[in-house]
Amino acid sequence: MKNSIIAIVLYFLVLHVFIPGSYYVFNGFRPIYSDFADLPALIKSFFLIVVPLLVSVIILLFLPKRDDIISPNIDGHPITILFYFSVLFKLVVVYMTGGFAAAINGELNGTLANYISIFLNPFTLLLVMLFVQKKRSNIILAVLFYVLSVTLSGSRSGIISMFFVFFIGFSFVAFKDYKKKLFVFLKYGMLITPVIFVLATRMRDAEYDLSMDFLLDQIFGRMSTLETSMLPVHYYDNNLDLEIFYDKYSVWNQLKLGMDAILPGQIFEFDVMPNNYYRFFFLGYDQEFVFENYMSVNLTLPIYLYMKYHYLSGLLTVLYILGFYKLVLCFKKYPLFVIVLLGVFYNVIYFFDWVMVFTQFYTSLLTIVTLKFFVWLLEAFKIDFRKLKEETNSKIEP
Repeated sequence: MKNSIIAIVLYFLVLHVFIPGSYYVFNGFRPIYSDFADLPALIKSFFLIVVPLLVSVIILLFLPKRDDIISPNIDGHPITILFYFSVLFKLVVVYMTGGFAAAINGELNGTLANYISIFLNPFTLLLVMLFVQKKRSNIILAVLFYVLSVTLSGSRSGIISMFFVFFIGFSFVAFKDYKKKLFVFLKYGMLITPVIFVLATRMRDAEYDLSMDFLLDQIFGRMSTLETSMLPVHYYDNNLDLEIFYDKYSVWNQLKLGMDAILPGQIFEFDVMPNNYYRFFFLGYDQEFVFENYMSVNLTLPIYLYMKYHYLSGLLTVLYILGFYKLVLCFKKYPLFVIVLLGVFYNVIYFFDWVMVFTQFYTSLLTIVTLKFFVWLLEAFKIDFRKLKEETNSKIEP
């Protein structure tokens, strides 16, 4: 489990900080979200993110080794059925209710389809199917099916999410059965990532140029957390108005949004997730426009903590990662719960918004409950069929 956490942290740093940072060094920093650039704030953001995460990795590396590789414990292949059903159901819901943006904007909150969806998280089921189910699955078919469905629903994270399957697999014995095929898929998948980026963006009805320079700027800019961190740091360090920022990111506001996201009906006044207001906070967009139009611009955990606790953010980031590792260790005898925890770890660092984190954790947890019930139901029917067969045979015999 330690290796999984280290791999995810390093992946975050390489993909979202080091690679985009190198692109900026060799090609110049060209903001994609605005025309504003504050290079000192950009450099400061780099260190605010990199230093605590690297310190966390170093500490984890020096912690004593533990026997934390988990064996599969679910017989047969019941999860395979649920996984494919969940992916198809998600696609149907997305297309019948307005697409990816409608789901993210919260327009599905309170609907029956959204309520059912929280019991069927495809990514959670994919992880369980591969690593906790004893019977091996066709990983190439499952991964292709998942990535295609994610892309068609308008999300650009299809290939990226497969890296997490690879890293989370470090914590499970069954990973050795899938390692080579998954690695081959990732190797070739990265080659078509730009195509997937364009396709998923078109699925969002976005209008954009297709020139090579623009496409490269967009890909590296979307990968980067540096520009989206530069702007909040600039606002904070220059004592600019952040009153609404702290209101939207308050515990009470995020708790209300979290409750509305997971419960039927609309309990509180409708609002979108705090991260949706990023453009209003830092880019000068109109609040009503931001409210009605989705765009995935997010704060990272270290920058959020910097906005709340200034330079204590470094220490708090390190404590969070080490605490998370200890929490996962506490549940190593419960592989399904380990899946839930490791599945949300990356999002807490990258897409930091308590509503998003809570919603994903909650849906993953409810998916596990659904899964357990489904397995129990199949086992119960299996027993009934056996008894029925025995009774039938006994009646036939003279």
